[in-house]
Amino acid sequence: MQLNDDLNGPILSPRKVRLPRHRLRSLSEKLQSLHHQPPQPSPPIKPINVVCISDTHGTQPSLPQGDLLLHAGDLTQWGTFSEIQAQLTWLSAQSHTHKVVIAGNHDLLLDASFRTKHPDRWTEAQSSAQPMEEKAPKQHMTEENLDWGGIIYLQDTSTTLTFGDRSINVYGSPLTPQHGISAFQYPKDQDVWSSKIPPNTDILLTHGPPWGHLDGVKKSGCPFLTREVARSRPRLVVFGHIHVGYGIEEKVFDTVGRAHEGIAAGWVGWGSLAEMLVALVGGRALPQNWRRRIYPTTFANAAVVEGWEDYKVKNAPIFVQI
Repeated sequence: MQLNDDLNGPILSPRKVRLPRHRLRSLSEKLQSLHHQPPQPSPPIKPINVVCISDTHGTQPSLPQGDLLLHAGDLTQWGTFSEIQAQLTWLSAQSHTHKVVIAGNHDLLLDASFRTKHPDRWTEAQSSAQPMEEKAPKQHMTEENLDWGGIIYLQDTSTTLTFGDRSINVYGSPLTPQHGISAFQYPKDQDVWSSKIPPNTDILLTHGPPWGHLDGVKKSGCPFLTREVARSRPRLVVFGHIHVGYGIEEKVFDTVGRAHEGIAAGWVGWGSLAEMLVALVGGRALPQNWRRRIYPTTFANAAVVEGWEDYKVKNAPIFVQI
């Protein structure tokens, strides 16, 4: 295109620049919109009532009754002993049958390697949390002295929970992509998630969101986590970290759904678009009752506070039945 050197000449409209994957993503979106979702299995006779919260940052919001209480990290503002213990005491007093907690990037006391690597940051946090920290003797303010009550704490580990004649598997991890100097973080370009989620995981509890799912307008989630969720297909993924992403949504990770997710996140190419097309045609050709039944994956960003400094409870706990 040649531009007119005469400043008084006609104004030319800018040329549209299409990114290399623009057409691929556009076609993927069109196929996804045409996809008839597979039928779901019959719901259980006695569903498990799950209450999800995250990013309380020292607040203690009112919680609804339920069978299972999940906290997806950032219990505190500074991550000190007294802050964490106050949250554990509050959570332990709740009436839910099981209570499962992971840490977040603010919960510094629970990340021993972080405190060793960044002693100045840990000293600063303790100083900022005064006078709360003065209430307990220093020699007792260690991770080992925390009273967890009946809380199950997960740190890249799993637990199996029983509710009457049903059992569910929960996997929890505090990891989030690096942003500033905080606990439990990894470089953004490092894949720490591949094959990490154990088989038969029903609930995934992480502090940070998967990329593209309730992770804010900047899409601050981890694409490697998204790929692992698409592979493992848990029934429920609970997280927080990105406060503005609060909400709930569903995604079906059948052949079409997984390919669509991979194209959007950028880890697969044109071959997956062909897979989408074949699966789409095949799904439309089969009667609905012949198709394999698949549960959708429910994503819940359960951050209850807003803001980054003056933490105030804004969002209600999220209630889910599985």
